[in-house]
Amino acid sequence: MNLLSIRNLEVEFDGAGGPQRVIHGIGLDLGAGEVLAVVGESGSGKSVTAAAILGLLPERDSRARGSVRFEGRELLGLPEAALNGVRGTGIGIIFQNSLSSLDPSFRIGEQMTEGLRFRRRLDAASARAEAARWLDRVGIRDVQRVLRAYPHELSGGMRQRVMIAMAVMGRPKLLIADEPTTALDPTIQKQILDLLRDINREEGTALLVITHDFGVVSYLSDRVAVMRAGVVVEQGATRDVLAAPAHPYTAALVRAVPDSAEIRRAQRQLAAAPVSAATPASPVAPADARDDADAVLVLEQVSRSFRLGGGFWGKGTEVAAVRPTDLRIRRGEILGLIGESGSGKSTLARLAARLVDPSGGTIRAHGVDVTRLRGPALKAFRRRVQFVFQDSGASLNPRRQIGAQLADALTRLDVAASARAARDLAVQALERVGLAAAHLERYPHEFSGGQRQRIGIARALAAQPEFVILDEPTSALDVSIQAQVLDLLRELRAELNLTFLFIGHDLAVIESLCDRVAVMERGTIVETFDAGALHEHTRHPVTRRLLEAVLPLRRSAGEDRRSAAA
Repeated sequence: MNLLSIRNLEVEFDGAGGPQRVIHGIGLDLGAGEVLAVVGESGSGKSVTAAAILGLLPERDSRARGSVRFEGRELLGLPEAALNGVRGTGIGIIFQNSLSSLDPSFRIGEQMTEGLRFRRRLDAASARAEAARWLDRVGIRDVQRVLRAYPHELSGGMRQRVMIAMAVMGRPKLLIADEPTTALDPTIQKQILDLLRDINREEGTALLVITHDFGVVSYLSDRVAVMRAGVVVEQGATRDVLAAPAHPYTAALVRAVPDSAEIRRAQRQLAAAPVSAATPASPVAPADARDDADAVLVLEQVSRSFRLGGGFWGKGTEVAAVRPTDLRIRRGEILGLIGESGSGKSTLARLAARLVDPSGGTIRAHGVDVTRLRGPALKAFRRRVQFVFQDSGASLNPRRQIGAQLADALTRLDVAASARAARDLAVQALERVGLAAAHLERYPHEFSGGQRQRIGIARALAAQPEFVILDEPTSALDVSIQAQVLDLLRELRAELNLTFLFIGHDLAVIESLCDRVAVMERGTIVETFDAGALHEHTRHPVTRRLLEAVLPLRRSAGEDRRSAAA
């Protein structure tokens, strides 16, 4: 008997034009101890299927029909109290959006120990020790600080690792992982995938992995199911589907992945090269008029520290998110910023956009110290510098339609003189990223994660900026939509002479898109270089670690994931 058996599953949502069916009679089976990957483009129904399994679809405007059986027990239509008995220890889930899945009003330690004390009857000290052990297993360095922190005090990658630890420490029989490594750099991604594989082997936990990353598919899964528009178009053994896809849609997705032979060749060359002394980051000399004329933004010895905990009377702990560091962003370039999760990339980006103030150093735009700007001058700067946030769900108001959110931003920044003009600009921006005017009337929850990310890009473009900071803008996108967005960024730079700071962890994307690359480690930039020099053996050790951890797609039927990973 299969551990999980799905038959003729249909899901529909109520929309403005009546019921809309998004899942069309799919069938899937998952055996005990098996790893099944479900892949497909954004909006194909992957996450909706996962939500239907656990009864997490919205009650008011959705309906699920068919059959979902877990250990022979029908889950569809099961009362909430009975479902709670299945969730956690029977079926665990790692959600795609870590920020919205963690309670902002409770510390990480409290959220992690609650389930342990309730389900396993552990005392407070034992539960905290168990939580700390799992945080260490998912690669958290400062475990005690993270346990004391609130979700907003952690980077996206660190929050994702917390979510993974919370899901796996209950030792469920089936673990649903919805894009479990989307926000993680290559080194942490491989560490997490190895952890999931160990849990699968040692505990016998079955895995249902939802992903758009074919490197993850080939590294981790036994079988793969490909979804498109709510239908499973192909499924079979992973090595067979990747080596010889039967459906044209699957073949197109596989063709869009960078060639694995080239990636492995570069990794072998890097591994064989001696580790030389790290190339120091190019220092930023005191600026003169010529320097500022060539740069959109200049950061000199910029730093940022945060004080965590302490309460009203306590001192708390001061954490240096960004240590004194320099960066010059040249006009018209695409500068890639990479580094391990928690290295300070997002904080540095927020400093550059004046979303947070620096603890020290200066930030100049066109020769003006932007750290001193206030009122109308700061408003004008923020119109020129736009930000695409990493967490697309948390950056949108769930209670307002997309059109209102885009239009309000344009009128607030004095980009549009009227509501009609703001709407026209919003429509143009949506169409640029592959969405339509009809999407203006929808709410954020009606979009997939990838679609919300495109909305974030559209919101930034609508303001007609000169400099755009993109924090992991393609991490939630499948390979085909990712390619469209990257082509769009290239076109926008050529047409509008835009400058981009592109934060990412997909090194193939960084190498193909960016002109230069800056690498961060523990709050400081350790080296900068031309993107074409990414694979040179003189790279800094942290850059080498990122390169060596990249997961290539194994198209050969002989490259079994278990033998390849051994």
